[in-house]
Amino acid sequence: MTTVTPSTRNTFRATLALSVVLGLGILVLVNYIGSRRYARFDWTTSGLYSLSEKTRNVLRDLKTPVQVTVFMTPGTPLYPEVDELLKRYKAAAPMLTVETLDPTRNLVRAKQLVDEFGVKSSTVVFRSGDRKKYVSGEQLAELDYSRARMGGEPGIKAFKGEQEFTSAILAVTQQKTPKVVFTTGHGERRFDSPRAKDGFSEAAESLKNDNCTVEEWASLGAADVPAGTDLVVVAGPRTAFTEPERAALKRYLDAGGRALFMLDVELTPGSPALSDFGLNPLLGTMGLTLDGDVVLDPKNALPLMGPETVFAKSFRPHPVTRLLTGSAVVFPLARSVSVAAAPAPGWTATPLVETSADGWGETDIRELQKTGRPAKDEKDVKGPVCLVAAAESSGAAAGQETKRRARVVVFGDSDWVSNGGIANAANRLLLTSAANWALEREALVAIPPKNADQVAVTLSKRDVGLIAFFVLLLLPAAAVGLGLAIWVRRRR
Repeated sequence: MTTVTPSTRNTFRATLALSVVLGLGILVLVNYIGSRRYARFDWTTSGLYSLSEKTRNVLRDLKTPVQVTVFMTPGTPLYPEVDELLKRYKAAAPMLTVETLDPTRNLVRAKQLVDEFGVKSSTVVFRSGDRKKYVSGEQLAELDYSRARMGGEPGIKAFKGEQEFTSAILAVTQQKTPKVVFTTGHGERRFDSPRAKDGFSEAAESLKNDNCTVEEWASLGAADVPAGTDLVVVAGPRTAFTEPERAALKRYLDAGGRALFMLDVELTPGSPALSDFGLNPLLGTMGLTLDGDVVLDPKNALPLMGPETVFAKSFRPHPVTRLLTGSAVVFPLARSVSVAAAPAPGWTATPLVETSADGWGETDIRELQKTGRPAKDEKDVKGPVCLVAAAESSGAAAGQETKRRARVVVFGDSDWVSNGGIANAANRLLLTSAANWALEREALVAIPPKNADQVAVTLSKRDVGLIAFFVLLLLPAAAVGLGLAIWVRRRR
């Protein structure tokens, strides 16, 4: 048996004390370094909390303080997602401060914030100076009500926190709000009819969410595009634009204006040919042509729909299509937009969205209407057919340098972004990407919603009891028993 002398015991105690001190010192040092230098990881499969490059650019360029007030408590739906996401915003932007309403800890402060902002719950308020932006809980998520039919709580289908928060930061920090005007007077789609399936209210709402103001412009009889217009939208006209209107649009574009043209398959009154709405002379100056055909693509046709309802998933490299990779856009009835082989002077035209190589532009409209069984022939536009094209001027006008370049996007359809079509596939994303590129807001080229991880574990009362038994009783008892066994062994 080994004899423990007082000297050995003292040495053991000194070693133990030194080990405890060193351990505590290392623990304090690790916590100190960790509080100043750390990395955040996102373990969600959809990257729910990972900030996009666009958001990081916005936060990096933030020059003015932004105060964020969260009117949510831990029991509020979406609170965990909002709280975690805002922590990442705050970590990336020192100019951002976040305060959460917590009446249980500071009732006076909570009451003060409620009185100041006029809201009580499920809202996140962004403020910079006198500018405020309210983001409600309804804006933050698309809900899945499939479980609600069976008595369960609605699940989160897509979380739009990053999209809404970055948009709110831009809204309160940018001095200028882009002005978008929709032309009227030619049977265009209305943006103030939310119940109309063919209306454009959803499209207008998407532009407003990107901090734009939306107005209408009666172009017929107007001398010029309204002053201060940042983007003109021509959405599904039924009749042709006149020469003076075309001249006004050309002057606007020559001065660096921006425009979106969404032009449908529409027969010219009294003629079997499709109308170009009087716009081909204007588009031709950019190297673009609105073709007189109907796009068909049997390889990418939607089941149970006609052959003219196609989805396109071929995107050329361009800032507008950067976020569309792996997605598709659905066009209920489209015509093709041709890009000239020889560039127009001062313009660069680029195809953006195309059909498959098996698609074509059917030019025999009468036969298509009569039989509904199209057949490709030599007169048709050969695939892959361009459905959407963009054009950008070089900035030189009439031999003089201009500071601002004109930007135009032409779509061979407008149904795809109507109230009845904008929710299909990546249609909304294409609209906001095209608008933000035209407005030269590449930093906000649409941040897409993210799928929320819906992982749930259901435990019965017996399961909870077993977990409590192991965690709260068995494991501590085992640790105590092991310690006693070691002590008794050393005492011998």
